[in-house]
Amino acid sequence: MIVVVGRNSTWQKTYRCGSVARGEVNRIDEVIESPAGKGSNVCRALGVYDVACELHAYIGGPTGDKFASACELDGIRSRFTRIAGETRVCVTLIEADATVTELVEPAPPVTDDESRDAEALTLGALDSASMLAICGTAMTGESEDCYRTLVRGAKDRNVPVVLDSYRRHGRRALEAGPDIVKINRDELAELTGLPVDTETSRIAAYRDLIERFGVLWAVITNGKDGAEAFNGRTLVHVRPPAVAAVNPIGSGDSVTAGMLARILETEGKFSDRYRDADLLRAALAEGVAAGTANCLSEKPGYIDRTTLTKVRSGIVVEQHDIA
Repeated sequence: MIVVVGRNSTWQKTYRCGSVARGEVNRIDEVIESPAGKGSNVCRALGVYDVACELHAYIGGPTGDKFASACELDGIRSRFTRIAGETRVCVTLIEADATVTELVEPAPPVTDDESRDAEALTLGALDSASMLAICGTAMTGESEDCYRTLVRGAKDRNVPVVLDSYRRHGRRALEAGPDIVKINRDELAELTGLPVDTETSRIAAYRDLIERFGVLWAVITNGKDGAEAFNGRTLVHVRPPAVAAVNPIGSGDSVTAGMLARILETEGKFSDRYRDADLLRAALAEGVAAGTANCLSEKPGYIDRTTLTKVRSGIVVEQHDIA
């Protein structure tokens, strides 16, 4: 079972409209609602692969209740920590010309007691976990070490960790040595202080991550241009087919889900297999396929299996062995 920590729950409203006129009354043609946030998006996408997972998140107020009920309807196994604050609502505006605008509410703060309860819940679940995925930013009020503590807890139990978080909590968690780090190219440049414009320069930046933090895989997402990954010996770049995106929200989370699904398909410990070029290539290719299929859905993390199969056929993979 994959334990997915995505504490910042969101109730997502997707509005379809002709166009948005600033300073004017804008009428919405269609409203689509769903649970969202990086953790639930990952779990929902993992459901396409029938991978057992468990969402760990905060919920609060009537919106939190609605979020929890919708996750249950989606078949997501969850362990929620209830907070006094109200779960946030975020809005995606999709205009007729396919322009997508995201309106993100601030997350509610959590108390020390609420944070301790969430931490204890996740650490306890790691005893039976196959992997730990930490997705998204931590909540206001949590300690800078909140993710670092979870990474250390997983490492103590020999549970591989995927870290898909970059802000201060994510950077602190890097110090505990997660197995896989997933960030974007700009974050790679900021984190390492190195240029990333060329393949040669990015390899140097990947090596810096590996040497400084003990990372086994560095995965860099680059939107519609796909993703790149390095395991210390092999560099893989995956390009998706050109598609008419409907809603890109949740595509990065679907990349995480596709990679996790492929990693768990193979036998043996990840720490013994991470140098396997075939595994790196298969995981990244599936991640990009899942992320692309997600952007063809109006709701984040809802991947159609038929669409996913079609997208896979258009994936282009390049692999280079690095001395």
